[in-house]
Amino acid sequence: MLEFFSDKKVKIISITIAVVIVFMIMGAAGSPILSSGVNFLTKGLSQVSASAAGEGEKTYDELLEENKALKKESADLRTQLVDYYDIKEENARLWKYYKIKKENADYEIMPASVIRRDASQDFYSFSIDVGTSNGVHNQDPVITDQGLIGFISSANAVSSKVTTILSPDLQAGAYDKRTEDSGIVGGSALYADDNKTTLTKIDANAKIKKGDIITTSGIGGIYPENLIVGKVTDINYDKYDATKYAVVTPYENIKKVTDVVVLTDFKNKGEIKRISEKEKN
Repeated sequence: MLEFFSDKKVKIISITIAVVIVFMIMGAAGSPILSSGVNFLTKGLSQVSASAAGEGEKTYDELLEENKALKKESADLRTQLVDYYDIKEENARLWKYYKIKKENADYEIMPASVIRRDASQDFYSFSIDVGTSNGVHNQDPVITDQGLIGFISSANAVSSKVTTILSPDLQAGAYDKRTEDSGIVGGSALYADDNKTTLTKIDANAKIKKGDIITTSGIGGIYPENLIVGKVTDINYDKYDATKYAVVTPYENIKKVTDVVVLTDFKNKGEIKRISEKEKN
């Protein structure tokens, strides 16, 4: 209530009303001068009141329309911001794919995104959003710019399942880039939860050591040569047959990867199979 009377416009109107009342009382005594004054002040009061009501104020409908306009502007700005981040992320993805293609001209690639992970699977398999309608087939390698991720273990028209490098189901010929010692990359239940795989079937005299980089050999025609598998982080011996094996940590976190590339074709793909067919003929 106090705030109401503290308003400047309200004060002006109140004073004007008070003065008019005084003049009206005095005018009742018959003074023509006072009567004219009352008329003058009454007209002035109307003008002041109209000015006070209209100056700087808007109707409810005007305020409502203004509010709607502000909300729309705010929503448009949010949409633009989301679009900006989407474009930025997509550009980063395309740049990675471009680098892969530039460094490997013989690769035919199909970019894909992870759409589902198999929570019941011990070796972190996942599904991607491309399938046979995109030229993807069983056994196609799956990679990122950091190296080998796995292979297509089943595919339908619109999606595919990827068995990862952490699984024993993946078997790939590989070798040590420094020593050229060879072996077989395959996952192990002992190391999968730690995002690690193994290089087995290596010679007892192999000179592999921690820090060495392991890449695919290309033998078998399933995986192209020189795909990075990871870095050797330990050398162990099998407790059952005392054979040596290397523990290898991929450069990509297999359990959290979100974007991958399927290699639908590459130089020497399926070479062993083609040679066998020629030998049969």
